Amino acid sequence: MASSDLVALLLAFAFAAASTTALLVSVRRDPRRLRCGILLLITVSALAILLHVLGNQLNPIAGAIGTFITGLVVLAVTLALLALPVLLIVDGIVTLVHEGPRSRPGLLALGTGLLIMALPFVAGYLIELGSAWSGTVAVLLLFLGLYLGGFLVVLGAQWVVRRVFGGRQKVPDPDVLLVLGSGLIGGKVPPLLATRLDRARELAAEEAVDGRAPLFLVSGGQGEDEPRSEAAAMAEYLRDHGVAPERILVEDASRNTRENLVNSTALLRERRIEGPVLAVTSSYHATRTDVLAADLGLGSIHVVGAPTAWFYAPGAFIREYLAILTYRWPLNICVAVASVLIIVILRFAT
Repeated sequence: MASSDLVALLLAFAFAAASTTALLVSVRRDPRRLRCGILLLITVSALAILLHVLGNQLNPIAGAIGTFITGLVVLAVTLALLALPVLLIVDGIVTLVHEGPRSRPGLLALGTGLLIMALPFVAGYLIELGSAWSGTVAVLLLFLGLYLGGFLVVLGAQWVVRRVFGGRQKVPDPDVLLVLGSGLIGGKVPPLLATRLDRARELAAEEAVDGRAPLFLVSGGQGEDEPRSEAAAMAEYLRDHGVAPERILVEDASRNTRENLVNSTALLRERRIEGPVLAVTSSYHATRTDVLAADLGLGSIHVVGAPTAWFYAPGAFIREYLAILTYRWPLNICVAVASVLIIVILRFAT
């Protein structure tokens, strides 16, 4: 083996080992952090590179595996980018049919799908205009699409990390099952919220097998168009389904996810309940709740997702994705300003 080949092999191995170690350390510390998703993508890339180098230097089979993994990732990303706007448009239409023309998830999915589909056509039209400014705007639009797409890929990787390492795996024996509220219909628990409560009851039943009886903490305030608080309706639902009243704690002042977590933590602190907490919410909402809990420094809270109707999930997931973007607004502003400056400078310097 030539010295250059050996150096390439050692560098590839070091890159793969370092990225894998960083991923495992980060996951062990806190699998809720978005950096875990980024590190997962880096690790997969590093392992693919290592397999390529091994194939070139030592074992053709390893090289073939590396090529296959790389091709699979590229194919998956390409298909996702091509299919995403179509799926969003279809999902938006289906959701609007099921929930009515004012459904925010439906309108968001439909609008996002149409925007993504129009983006390359608008950029192409601007480039054809031939002016410096139109070309600059076209490049900015394409970069915006790449940035948003990249963040979406990171969020998908973080979802994988959370499913494998977080939630129930991180809190196998919770002392408290925190159920996050959602909107009521006619003062009653709707199907979406019922799935969260039913998932919490399933978890409690699993704990009962080992002789444990975790508390239920229902969290949710009263909306302007609601006759009572979400927490009150949730507590009633649990009692009607056999949960003893003394096992139910009520937090009825929260108006959003952040307040759900902060107010519930304060209530538990007042009651001197310090054990691990497993939060239960809808599957599409779980990743954002995990990220927010980590940002707030709530180390005892991890999240598990409840099933969500197929027609509701994609649009709701996009809404969650946009919400997580707002949590990183300083980074987004810095990236936007830097991108504009770099592209404008390069455009007029050539």
